[in-house]
Amino acid sequence: MSTVLDESASDGTSPGPIAGPERIRWGGMIFFKVEQFILEAPRYRFAEHSEVFETMFQLPAGSDGTVEGRDEEHPIVLEGYQAAHFHALLKILYPTPDDSIFGIFKLEKEEWVGVLNLSTRWSMKKIRKHAINELSKVSLNPMEKIALGRDHKVAKWFRDGLTELVSEHPIRPLAELKSQLGVEMACPATSPRSLSRATPALRAPASPAPLIYG
Repeated sequence: MSTVLDESASDGTSPGPIAGPERIRWGGMIFFKVEQFILEAPRYRFAEHSEVFETMFQLPAGSDGTVEGRDEEHPIVLEGYQAAHFHALLKILYPTPDDSIFGIFKLEKEEWVGVLNLSTRWSMKKIRKHAINELSKVSLNPMEKIALGRDHKVAKWFRDGLTELVSEHPIRPLAELKSQLGVEMACPATSPRSLSRATPALRAPASPAPLIYG
C-alpha cells in the first residue's frame, strides 16, 4: 500500500496552482577518451556551455552510422589534452551537492589552470571568466603571469607579469627565462623596454590545439 504525503492536510488549506519544474533535456551520456582513460558525462552541459561541442553534437553520423561519443567503443578522442585538466573541468560542469550548498569548488591552482586552458580552447566563456577570477585570487609569480596571459589571452596578467619581471633584482638568468618563456619572449623580457616590445606577442598567440573527434 502506497503512502501519499499531502502537505495541505495539516492546515486545512488547498494548495494553489502548482507550476511544473523546468524540463531539463539531459541528452544522454557522452563518452570521451583522454590519454588512456575513458570518461563519461551527461552531454547537456557541454552543449550548453561550449560552442565547440554544441556544433559537434549536431554533426551527422558517419557513413557507417557511427556517432562519436555514443559509447565506450566510439568515444570522442581528445588528442593532446591532459586527463587531469579534463577531470577538473568536470568538477565545474557537474558540481557535487556540497559544492552547491557551500558555494565552494575545491580546486587546486593547477586544476584552475587546466579549467582555464580547456574553457579557452573550447569557447566556454562563462567558465573561462570564472577560472580567471579564481586564479586572480591566488599567488602567481611573474613567469606564470606572462605564460598564462600569453597562452590564454589574459592581457592583464601578461602586462603585470612583464612589469614585475623587469623590476626584479637580481634579474633572472637568461637560461631560466628561455626555458620557461621561450627564446622569443626571454630576450625582450631582459630589456627595460620589454613591456612595449613584447606586448604584440599577446595579440598573436599560438593557435589552440584542435579538438579531434574520431
